[in-house]
Amino acid sequence: MKSEDITALSIHIVTEYYKNNLGPFLEAMGEDVLWLGPAQRQQIRGRAALERAFAEERHALTFTMGDLSALCVSPAPQVKEVLLHYDITTHYPSGHSDVHDQRVQMTWRERRSGGASRTEIVMIHISNAWQYDIRDNIYPVHYESVPQTGVSPAARSFVTVRAEDKSTRRIAADGIVYIEAVKRRAQILIHMAEETVTAYGTLSRFEAEYPALFLRVHEGFLVNPNRVRGVRRFFLTMSDGTDIPVPEKKYTQVKKTLMR
Repeated sequence: MKSEDITALSIHIVTEYYKNNLGPFLEAMGEDVLWLGPAQRQQIRGRAALERAFAEERHALTFTMGDLSALCVSPAPQVKEVLLHYDITTHYPSGHSDVHDQRVQMTWRERRSGGASRTEIVMIHISNAWQYDIRDNIYPVHYESVPQTGVSPAARSFVTVRAEDKSTRRIAADGIVYIEAVKRRAQILIHMAEETVTAYGTLSRFEAEYPALFLRVHEGFLVNPNRVRGVRRFFLTMSDGTDIPVPEKKYTQVKKTLMR
């Protein structure tokens, strides 16, 4: 039960969950799982009870996830704790939306029986607590009572990296301004408007993984084409004001690519 595998599985489960695909979520639950939901005093014990509760849930909600950070710790040899932190936007049938800062804790256990092993969730805790309403089962569907904003759902692309602080980060590509190589180290700096994330990897590997999202303009830089605000001889000016150098031999092709 490797930390990176459990972290990746946790991210997969939660991203599928917000696509209203509950299969991976329910399949990962242990028979004796304890689920602490987003509403006050909301507790469900046991996989069978959890499956029944979600089967009875009726809603017309859709969701949009923002950037996600995941950190895994190992309090015991056969136990992993995965802490997920992300923004989630809930879209209501009225056309309005509500944004939450969501924190989820998943406790994973490796259980062995008869020579076989299964890795399963024994506790899942959603830490933000909605005010409970008797009209709700799992989700707060009393739309007229929920503070709402006029945010519309939008399809977004994400990149996933292993950060220097040992967390796994899932970052919206449209929020990245540019990516910079760290000299003499297998690390990159992901520059966003309000934050810079140091992550393990190389520009070449990152470029190969996400070829449609970023443009290589220099051996030390990838840029988000949608964040370029100016082009002048041998330099690009990014949305945060940073000037990115472009070698003379690449300048003409880079300029043509950006114009397209």
